[in-house]
Amino acid sequence: MMILESHQGRDEAMSRKALVEQVCDLEGFEVGERKIRIAIKHLIAAHGAAIGSCHNGYFMAQTSDEIEGVCKYFDGYGLSSLFISAKLRKIEMKDFLGQLQLKY
Repeated sequence: MMILESHQGRDEAMSRKALVEQVCDLEGFEVGERKIRIAIKHLIAAHGAAIGSCHNGYFMAQTSDEIEGVCKYFDGYGLSSLFISAKLRKIEMKDFLGQLQLKY
C-alpha cells in the first residue's frame, strides 16, 4: 500500500513488474506477480482501498470517474460469475437474480 500511495490517479499508474520489484526490495525476498494480485485483492476487499488497474499498471483511484471505473470492473466480474452459475444451474439470468434477492 505504501508503494501504491505515490501513484495517485490513472496517469501515475505503476506497472506490475515495477511493483513486484519495489515490493521485493522493500521486503528483502522474492515476491511473484501472483502474490501481488492477491495482496491487491485483499487491500480492496478487506480495507476498501480504491486500487484501479489499466494497461499501464496499478494506481490509486482519485477521481469519481476512476472510482466508478474500478466499481464497474468488479460489477462486470461479478455479473460474469453469476452468469456462469446461472448457466450451470440451467436457470435464466433474470430468474437467478430474482432468487438471489430472496436469499439475501
